[in-house]
Amino acid sequence: MSLINSESTLDEIKETVLSLLNRAGNDPKSAYRYIVFNTLSDDFPNARYVVLRKFDKIELELYVYTDYRSDKIHEIEANPRVSILAYDKQKKFQIKLKAQATLHYKDEISNHHWNSINSGKESYNTELNPGKPIESITEGHKLKPEIDDKYFTVIKLKIQFMEVLQLNKEGHIRAKFDFENNNEAFLVP
Repeated sequence: MSLINSESTLDEIKETVLSLLNRAGNDPKSAYRYIVFNTLSDDFPNARYVVLRKFDKIELELYVYTDYRSDKIHEIEANPRVSILAYDKQKKFQIKLKAQATLHYKDEISNHHWNSINSGKESYNTELNPGKPIESITEGHKLKPEIDDKYFTVIKLKIQFMEVLQLNKEGHIRAKFDFENNNEAFLVP
């Protein structure tokens, strides 16, 4: 079953996608909960899955979490323009976003998110930096003596551009939404 069809308007498509992202920020079972987050490193684009923790439908902002010591922090500091890719295999529906990333570390936003976490705080409390070479797997699981928000970071992603693609036997549907220039259109798939 397709999410959009040839009768769908641009406004309906936009509302559908924003609702999907909003649901993903609240529902761990959503197909869009785990998204591919792309930054630019020195040599190549750098892609990894992250968890969509929250979506603000009014402000068009996604929130994801990371460890302040991770490579993505340095990449965002060098170039805050990022992209996100999400796909629902069942619905055959792709969402591609371009966004401006803002880091929140040891501020009101990061404190609010830290206090809302029920489980998983250990992920931001390893003794060693993410990505550091280790001799054994267990080395990477060693935690600091105290679980705290010392390295916890929230990445706020302000959507500037959105493109969607619905794969469909009757004909694929593609549309773009440029929020920066207030421009939207259907595209040739």
